[in-house]
Amino acid sequence: MATPPLPPATQRLVGLFLIVSGGLMGLGLLLKVAVGAYSWNAGSPESPSALLLTVNLVALLASGFLMRWGLRMRRGTSTHRDPNADEIL
Repeated sequence: MATPPLPPATQRLVGLFLIVSGGLMGLGLLLKVAVGAYSWNAGSPESPSALLLTVNLVALLASGFLMRWGLRMRRGTSTHRDPNADEIL
């Protein structure tokens, strides 16, 4: 059984929280990536590996998707398709 949709005011508030959390996550990860890239370029002994830098970049991409999800919730656009619609996929 599917859960009922949120009321519009609650949906906009949740969307705002998602946008803010994605923005703060992105800001923190941008700083981590900048420090990691600088120390990797400098070649210091305690520099993070390329794998750690890659994980931070993927997480930065995830923060962008989180902000996109929040924008969709605030706008109220639904991505759910009607399975009974007579349309070509």
